[in-house]
Amino acid sequence: PAGPAAHPAPQLAIALLGSLNVSVDGVPAEGWNGHRTRSLLAFLATHRDPWPHREALMGAFWPDSAPEAARNSLGVALHQLRQTLRTATGDPVVVFSCGTYRLCPGLGLWLDSDEFELRLCTARDAEDRGDKTVAVTDYEQALALYRGEFLAESPYEEWSALYRERLRLAHLDALARLSELHFTTGRYVPCAELCRRLVELDPCRESAHRRLMRCLSRIGQPHLAILQFRSCAKALRAELGIPPQRETAALYDRLRADLPV
Repeated sequence: PAGPAAHPAPQLAIALLGSLNVSVDGVPAEGWNGHRTRSLLAFLATHRDPWPHREALMGAFWPDSAPEAARNSLGVALHQLRQTLRTATGDPVVVFSCGTYRLCPGLGLWLDSDEFELRLCTARDAEDRGDKTVAVTDYEQALALYRGEFLAESPYEEWSALYRERLRLAHLDALARLSELHFTTGRYVPCAELCRRLVELDPCRESAHRRLMRCLSRIGQPHLAILQFRSCAKALRAELGIPPQRETAALYDRLRADLPV
């Protein structure tokens, strides 16, 4: 006779882009006690190979404390983290094994930041193959995952700065690549929306200003395209103290002359 059906591993889902959200099998962990417990869980989730030793956690979070004080602070933070996670599951989530702290190996882990980067990778592969339809779908899925900067509620944690900047730049690149795909296929309205998001986040990115100007002209709004050039010039002057590039100025001149762009 067949044996008992195996139970699937519990799923630990952690959203680190924007506000932290944690759940186990769909049950949310609630009652977070300060930013340190959030940041500690994020550190464990993103340092899995290899898992961190106690000293690595002490150095990352309490670098200026004496060893005994840092050890005590780590113990308090781990206790608070485990208490919070118990609101989602009675099973242990953070365990100590072989001298390292780690997430329980019996849990299936899903991270939005990992999924974001995976979707970007598959989108770029699809672009390289010339499959624009798949590339657009994957970029859109990636952008939907990016709800905000990495660990946005703990912006001053030093260890997370490189993660935050790498993912921020990847997000800007995804906006630019998807807007270009829309532009090349004549989808000017969604392209314009992506360009607006891009220049809001990166006001000195002239390529995005130019693409937005072209989109506005092609959907019958050349007056807004001219205003966009002025916004670009103002941002460059304020942020960098420089005028627009010749390519941007030439595009502006064509718009003023009512020439196709």
